[in-house]
Amino acid sequence: MGYTGGNTQANQYISFLKKTNGTTALNYVEQRRQPIPYIKRLSSRKLAKYIGHSLNHIENVDDRSYMQVLFENMPILKRVRKLVKRFKNMLRTGEGQIQEWIKSIEDSKDKLPGLKTFAKGLKRDIKAVQNAIQLRWSNGPVEGHVNRIKSIKRQMYGRASFELLRRKVLLSQSG
Repeated sequence: MGYTGGNTQANQYISFLKKTNGTTALNYVEQRRQPIPYIKRLSSRKLAKYIGHSLNHIENVDDRSYMQVLFENMPILKRVRKLVKRFKNMLRTGEGQIQEWIKSIEDSKDKLPGLKTFAKGLKRDIKAVQNAIQLRWSNGPVEGHVNRIKSIKRQMYGRASFELLRRKVLLSQSG
């Protein structure tokens, strides 16, 4: 800040201020005696997992207290949490207006880059998203079969003919 004096001058002035204002500070030894609690940061995966949960459902006490501190000190995280919970509720109940949800994210003054990208992707195929929310049908079983076939294909790559791959796929369905 442009101070050109030495350490002694600064220390003397700080001591003078402490005496005149009646404030005290811990000395070095007293500071060392006080334990500083260590809080392990959450990974981005855990943070994403917990953001839509109720704090009561987080089993790990340290994780729960960490999330509580985050929510108390970061109002934008509260907003993200509210939006995530609304989306989860739409998926769970099959009710809700996805277009209003997307519009609330787009109109938000907060910087929500992850949610804005997610909303933009949902908007590209809004009909499919609306059907996924409202209808009880799912393509999960089909995706499971496609995943199984692809993993068999990867195992067989470069080893044998198409006929052997075909037999392995057909036999794996029964077992």
